[in-house]
Amino acid sequence: AEIISTKFFHAFGYHVPENYIAAVRPDQLAIGAGARTTDDDGRERRMKSGDVEALLKRAARYQDGTYRVLASKQLPGVDVGRFRYYGTRPDDPNDIFPHEHRRELRGLSVFSAWLNHDEALSRNTLDTLVRDGARGLVRHHLIDFGSTLGSGSTQAQTTRAGNEYVWDARPTFVTMLTLGLYVRPWLKVDYPEIPAIGRIESNYYQPQAWKPEYPNPAFRNARPEDRFWAARIIAALSDDAVKAIVATAKYSDPRATDYMVETLLARKSKVLMAWLNGTNPIVHPSLSPSGALTFENAAAQAGVAKAAERYTVAWSRFDNAAGTHEPVGEEERVTGMRAQAPAALLASRPQYIAARLRAYHPDRPEWSQPVVVHFQRGDAGWTLVGLERNP
Repeated sequence: AEIISTKFFHAFGYHVPENYIAAVRPDQLAIGAGARTTDDDGRERRMKSGDVEALLKRAARYQDGTYRVLASKQLPGVDVGRFRYYGTRPDDPNDIFPHEHRRELRGLSVFSAWLNHDEALSRNTLDTLVRDGARGLVRHHLIDFGSTLGSGSTQAQTTRAGNEYVWDARPTFVTMLTLGLYVRPWLKVDYPEIPAIGRIESNYYQPQAWKPEYPNPAFRNARPEDRFWAARIIAALSDDAVKAIVATAKYSDPRATDYMVETLLARKSKVLMAWLNGTNPIVHPSLSPSGALTFENAAAQAGVAKAAERYTVAWSRFDNAAGTHEPVGEEERVTGMRAQAPAALLASRPQYIAARLRAYHPDRPEWSQPVVVHFQRGDAGWTLVGLERNP
């Protein structure tokens, strides 16, 4: 789970540890002079050889006598603690935007739901102070992905993971009031009899209903456009990329590799269906020098929706200093993903123009939410300088 999930979160754009599967012989291990451990009574003491032997008894052993281990490259920089999913770091002058309103943390809910990263908590983060030339900066990392996919770190994931918070009032009270007659649906879910997989599946899984272990302030603030942003990143991962990442885990049971790939791809399809359709899916707007506007539909491109019945475009001059729009002409209806800016608008040679785009689909009312795109005039034509989804 660590090997697979770390690579996925790196692909999503997060700072994570660099992990590898390795094999070691017991005689390669030495106890450092300052190595300490905690006994069963919680008392700290010096580590002994028996402690190492106890650890190895729980580890996977190959036929040649070596043990399967996770090798994790030490993160660069000086450890300065964790980050939180709300507020800012008071000791970091660059950290000025509240974390619960950062897209990369709100959108993290989508990635976590796909990979069942139920322990998306502050304790599984690490900030380090690194050097960038002559200056220092704080780099934020996500760490510890042992409780992802079907793994619960040192055992199979619980059936509750991803389905309820550790304390979820409503189902708890319903169970109590019915004297146990109400059975939570996720308790009836079947999982494969593959020890290396643990508990992860794709049939019962619903991305919109997924929950981490504890309420996360950033996740609870996630907006449709945050989820759309994350879903587009997942959509960019090809099936071959997913297969390649799973292969790096080196499962000893081929069934585990096949099942994990199949499950991740099925969960991916559900993620794209849910969140590429959760808002207006217009992407890649472009305006030619002659004023021809073209755009694309991310949901249709991903194969999770049919083409829109129609689009509408409303043009305006945009005053960048005042932030105001001056409408030009009536809202135009088009059936394709192409429109022409009004001649009167182009003739006035404004520095900025804007287009408000809506998509219409009988089964996707969310598509009618607006996307406003802003273009700036330059020597070579028009350049996209702003896009507001659900402004």
